[in-house]
Amino acid sequence: HLSFEIAQGEILAVAGVQGNGQTELTEAIMGLQEHVTGSIKLGGEELVGRSVAQIIDAGVGFVPEDRSVDGLVGTFTVAENLVLNRYNKAPFARGLSMRPAVVAENAAEKIDEFDIRTQSAEAAAGTLSGGNQQKVVMARELSRPLSLFIASQPTRGVDVGSIEFLHKRIVAERDGGTPVMIVSTELDEVLELADRIAVLYSGRLMGIVPGNTSRDVLGLMMAGMSAEDALSHQSEIEGGAQ
Repeated sequence: HLSFEIAQGEILAVAGVQGNGQTELTEAIMGLQEHVTGSIKLGGEELVGRSVAQIIDAGVGFVPEDRSVDGLVGTFTVAENLVLNRYNKAPFARGLSMRPAVVAENAAEKIDEFDIRTQSAEAAAGTLSGGNQQKVVMARELSRPLSLFIASQPTRGVDVGSIEFLHKRIVAERDGGTPVMIVSTELDEVLELADRIAVLYSGRLMGIVPGNTSRDVLGLMMAGMSAEDALSHQSEIEGGAQ
């Protein structure tokens, strides 16, 4: 019972206390939820019923909330992790064979572009710091033309310098015209990045408000109040204070 749209060149931030349906929402879009009813359309094409691979091939980039479980294979090299979702497609594969030289060339480019701090492209991804692991995931997902970019907890467990870098890449993707959905429990991150903010509470959408909405209103919505009631309540408080 959720309904919303994301426009081209817009960041919709999904806010809420962890455990209120954010994970299930992203999994539904990505084809990871088995019991999804209704319609999820990307550029007019239906995604419900498609496999994860088909959804990725439709142009959806996805940064999962737990990079160590769902975003990376820790024992694989950095170079291999940078092509996890395209290892069997051109230019990284020819027929049934991978092209190691092309994979290595891609890794060198992305390590430089995303400032990934690693001893080499052949180092196991699991040996990198959390921030650099997140850069690997982000680099992989942003290395192809996208029709939709979803980033769940994009800077969780990441140092301040990496947060700033990752935020700039997310904004750049939006500025390039891609619809972007971020899911974050960090209100500072939501307010910094969002053009509009959707608040989830107990699996329900409390409303969608502008990106400059006050923390007080967002807090009331995150506690289960509708956007209309939260805005009205805030106006009454401000009116009384005057």
